[in-house]
Amino acid sequence: MRARRWFCLFICAGVLPGCFFLPRGFDEQHARNRAAGENYNLPLPELPEEPDLESLLEYAWRANGEVRAAWDEWVAAVERVRDAAGYPNTNLHLGLEAMWAGKRPGWNDVTISAGNDPMTNLALPPKIAAAARVALEQARAAEANFHARRLAVRERVASAFFQWIGLHERAEIAHRRAAWLEQLELSERARFSSGAGSQEAWLAGQNARLEAENQARNLLVEAENLRRELNGLLGRAADAPLRPPREPVRGRSWPGNLEEFRAQLRAGNPELAGLRAEVAARERTLHAAQLQFLPDVNPMGAITGDVSQVAGLAFVLPLTWRKLQAQVASARALVDASRAVLRQAEADREAEVAAGLAVLENVERQQRLWTESLLPNWQLRCQSVRRAYEAGTQSLGEWVQAELARLAAEEALVELQTLREQQLVRLETLLGLPGEGGFSATQEASHAAR
Repeated sequence: MRARRWFCLFICAGVLPGCFFLPRGFDEQHARNRAAGENYNLPLPELPEEPDLESLLEYAWRANGEVRAAWDEWVAAVERVRDAAGYPNTNLHLGLEAMWAGKRPGWNDVTISAGNDPMTNLALPPKIAAAARVALEQARAAEANFHARRLAVRERVASAFFQWIGLHERAEIAHRRAAWLEQLELSERARFSSGAGSQEAWLAGQNARLEAENQARNLLVEAENLRRELNGLLGRAADAPLRPPREPVRGRSWPGNLEEFRAQLRAGNPELAGLRAEVAARERTLHAAQLQFLPDVNPMGAITGDVSQVAGLAFVLPLTWRKLQAQVASARALVDASRAVLRQAEADREAEVAAGLAVLENVERQQRLWTESLLPNWQLRCQSVRRAYEAGTQSLGEWVQAELARLAAEEALVELQTLREQQLVRLETLLGLPGEGGFSATQEASHAAR
C-alpha cells in the first residue's frame, strides 16, 4: 500500500506542474495585444458620405485587412511565448510489465514505470526560459510590425485623401477657366461674324476652351479613381458613395526642430523598433545556443508491487561539440548582421526625415510666396483690368488673360497645399506620431504635460 501511494505521488509530480517560465514583460505585452484588438469585437462605425480624415482613419484601422492580419500575427507571436515557456517540454511515458511463470501474476509480479517521453529529453529550466525570452522579443517585433502597418495604411489613406480633395478643387478651377474661355470664344466668334475679327482667333479661343474642359474631365476621372482607391483601403466596395468634405482641414502646425524630430524618430519609429526587437531576439537566440552545451535530463521511476521501488535520473550529455560551436558562431554572426541593418536603417530614416523637413520648409516658403505676394498681385491685376475693360480702355481678351493667370495661381496654391499635407503625413509616419492628430496632437499633449 505504501508503494502504491509513493507511485501515485510520483505520477502527480510529473503530471500536475504544467507551469510556465514566462519571461518578465510578458504580462505587459499580452495586455497591449488585447487592448489593441478590442476594437475588432465592435461593429464598424457609420461612415458619413462626406467624411473627414479622422473618420476615414478610424474606419480604415478597423476594416483594413492588412492591419487586421498584422494584429492576428501579433496574437500568434504572443501565444508562441506561452508555447516556448511551457514546462515540462516533454510528455509523460507510462509503462506496465508483468512477469509470471506458469501461474497467474499477482501484484508483486507487476512493474509500473513512469518517465518522460523517450523521444524527447527533458530540458533544463534555463533552456526553456531562454527560448521564452527569444519568443518574447519576436512578439515585440510583431507588435512593432502591427504599428508599422497601421501607420502605412494611415499614410496611404491620408495621402490619397488630400490628393482627392486637391483634384476636386483643381477640377473646379478648370471649370472656371473653361467658363472664362467660353466668354472669350463667344466674343471672338461674334467679332468674326461681324468681320471685325479673324477666324484664327475664334478657333484658338474654341480650342483653349475645349482643352480646359478636357482638363476638368481628366481631373474628375483621377478623383474618381482615388475615391475607388480610398474605398479599397477602407475594405468597402469600389463604387461605395464617398464625397470630399466641403471644408477640409488643412494647414496643420508642426514643430520645425530637426533635433526633436531625430529624438522622436529613435523613440517612435515602428520600423526601427521592430529592428531593435530583432536584434534583441537574436541576442537571446545566441544565449539559448550557448545553453545547449548543458546536458538534458531524463527522470524515471518504477515500482514492482510491494517488492521494490526504483527512482533514477539520466543525464544526456552533448557530444556534438563542433555542431554546437557552429550554431553559436552562426547566432553571433546573425546578431552582428541585425545590428548592422539597424545602424543603416537609423541613418536612412534620419536622412529621410532631414530631407522631408527641407522639402516641407521649401513648400511652405512657396506657399507664403503665392499667398502673400503672387496671388494678391494677380487679384489686383484682375480688378484693374476689369475696371479698364468696363471703361472701354482694355479688351475682353486682356481681362480673360488676367483671370486665367489668377486661376493658374490658385491652382498652384492648391497643389502646394496638397504637397504640404502629404509631406506632413510622411513625416508623421517616419516619426511614428499618433495617427488621429499627428503633429497637432503631439504638441497639445506636450503642452498639457508641461
